[in-house]
Amino acid sequence: MTSIPSGIICMLLPAALSGFAEAALAQGFMSQNFIPGGDETFTLNLGGILNQFDTTVRLDGNGIRGDKIDLEHDGLTTNLSSFDVAATWRFLSRNRLDVEYFQATRSGSKQLDRTVFIDGKAFPVGFELAAEAKDKFLLVDYRFSFVKTTHIEMAGLFGFYGSHYEYNFNASGSVQGNRQVVEASASTTVPLPLIGLTLDWYINPRWKVSGNVEGLKVHIGDVDGSMLVAGVGTEFMLVRNFGIGLAYMYSDLNVDVSKTNFNGNLGWKMNSLRAFGQLKF
Repeated sequence: MTSIPSGIICMLLPAALSGFAEAALAQGFMSQNFIPGGDETFTLNLGGILNQFDTTVRLDGNGIRGDKIDLEHDGLTTNLSSFDVAATWRFLSRNRLDVEYFQATRSGSKQLDRTVFIDGKAFPVGFELAAEAKDKFLLVDYRFSFVKTTHIEMAGLFGFYGSHYEYNFNASGSVQGNRQVVEASASTTVPLPLIGLTLDWYINPRWKVSGNVEGLKVHIGDVDGSMLVAGVGTEFMLVRNFGIGLAYMYSDLNVDVSKTNFNGNLGWKMNSLRAFGQLKF
């Protein structure tokens, strides 16, 4: 999954931006002749995202049901900022394609106050448990606007949520004077379809407020679970082709996974605040 966003950015983005930049120069990039809401062809958002996580992981193995591990309680950083990129292509008046990608890597440690079982292995009480989480997220949506006026645009959405989760656990300590190390790791890709609605309110040609909600509960192969994504945001254009924005997103995932390299349950919630600069053409 990691090659998809990098391929999109590295191969398609420079060519697309070159073409739109030529059009922007012709219209006057710095002019106050703003593009009316709903008439834009392409927008690109580049900025930072601050995430607040709430994660539980249960890994079963060797016929042993694992314990549910609260990763933030067990030492992982709750808040983390990272880079975020998102783009929207309006290829027809009522049709849009959205792509967003970001990732997060966290690590931490804590002394265990009880024995826990992870992936069929016992992590003894008193051991120092080190945990690492690597998460990557890709959201792709297609939207069709069934209502479109000068100031309001409502769209139905069909999307795809693709995420990759990787967890590594390492615990060390002494048992009867002998130093021991226990390790476990797991990774899984979670592909889930989404359906939902979006609303855009064009207050004026330079200022927009938007909201979205999407989700679904499905069973696909070895992944059985549900996903909910909801958010609100605002964008304000400073000049014709450049503006700034602020957006909030809430995500809630709960899945049972039965794969060779991940057998158990993943519960994952995230509150995200994103600030970005926007190019609009």
